[in-house]
Amino acid sequence: MVVEKRTISALVLILIGIFQGSIRADFYKEAIGVGGYSDKDQWVGERGMGLKNALGFEYFQTFSNEYGDFLKANLQARVSYDTSENSEDAWAVEIHNAWLEHPLGLGKAVRIGHFDPAFGLEPVLDTHGTLLQTLAPQNIGFKKDWGVGYRGLLGDFDIETAAQIGSGMGLRRRDGSFLLSSRISTPQGMETQYGVSFLYGRTLASRQMRTIPVPDLVTGETVSKRRIGFDVQRPVGPFGVKGEIAAGDDDGTTVAGALVEFDYVVPDLQSLKVKLQGTYWSNDWDERQARDVTVAPVLEYEVSSSLTARLGYFHDFEASNGNEDRVILLQLYYFGK
Repeated sequence: MVVEKRTISALVLILIGIFQGSIRADFYKEAIGVGGYSDKDQWVGERGMGLKNALGFEYFQTFSNEYGDFLKANLQARVSYDTSENSEDAWAVEIHNAWLEHPLGLGKAVRIGHFDPAFGLEPVLDTHGTLLQTLAPQNIGFKKDWGVGYRGLLGDFDIETAAQIGSGMGLRRRDGSFLLSSRISTPQGMETQYGVSFLYGRTLASRQMRTIPVPDLVTGETVSKRRIGFDVQRPVGPFGVKGEIAAGDDDGTTVAGALVEFDYVVPDLQSLKVKLQGTYWSNDWDERQARDVTVAPVLEYEVSSSLTARLGYFHDFEASNGNEDRVILLQLYYFGK
């Protein structure tokens, strides 16, 4: 554990040192306030999936010379408070993005650090501070992992691949953990975008979504994962539609899930967006009690360019082991200079 903490500290110091060596910098401050009411837990300050009250920042920099850009760097971190933990364990440091990327030209680049696995909608959506998430937390067990990645072109398609350590937010390896992923997709910017993803590895499951202190493991053994997935984004009339499906197995047990989301911008009030998301996930296709089915409508209002207010309602129609819940959440999210 001491070695893991020193490794994390060294990485942070290296990134900060590189940033300080640059004249130009983009620095953003972040604040999340979230709270609501749950049928099961009464007053709550989070809704799982790592979304907690927090203060943080994002630091992004592109380094250039006479030949053009040669390095990009990003550090995104939060200090969070988890109301589901006791007071001694509630505070934590969360490192989200922490990577260096070297462009190779012609749309190609290599990346090292903490970033999204190349699977599903998560690599192309910004769900860092939103109430609605993708399938990644249920499907993979985390949204980001430590490792190396490559993106480039495959004919008329984009391709991303990643080789990571299978630990998620915590920086450690146990029981031979690793994660390999790849996603082939249409170029971003097209009206209709779709992707096909593949994943294979042995991953660790953590009880907390944090980096420091190192999160507790559910078990010291890894879970063998194999996945194939498909995702799509496109406009349908006045709606923006997103969807993804994934299927595979965990230690030989068949798992599968799907997500669909509709977004609508109110014409006479462009600052107001209405969203409706439905998710399904089964950790055991043959066992009904292993299914999670949730429908969530969300209202999202841009108070200013830096401040967004969100009101969401999450209704579990089915939940693993009968733990269905209904939760209403109000979130204020600030992200700006």
